Amino acid sequence: MERDGIIVRRVAIVDRKKVGLNAQVFAQIKLNAHGRTNLDEFAAAIRGFPEVLECYVLMGTVDFMLRIIAQDIEAYERFFFDKLSHLPGVQEINSTVALSEIKATTALPLYTEH
Repeated sequence: MERDGIIVRRVAIVDRKKVGLNAQVFAQIKLNAHGRTNLDEFAAAIRGFPEVLECYVLMGTVDFMLRIIAQDIEAYERFFFDKLSHLPGVQEINSTVALSEIKATTALPLYTEH
């Protein structure tokens, strides 16, 4: 499966709270019209932020959804004001703090035919 590119990489799953990363935030980002022309620049900046674990391009009223991990809400606030809000073309950022986690998995729902 590795040879075929199905297994992309092997990782260890770390309990984020046990290493002091207690805040999980989902940020929806909307770019202005001019910002959409610089998607590559925006994407490169996002890839450079270790706080951003996931980033998705969306269809609809917002352009991106980010999953961000920080030590605490104050650390997220610093990330928000010092980095995220300075990205090129950002018009609006809506942040939602996750209070608790009901389900989190990396396992894909692979089914085999019998």
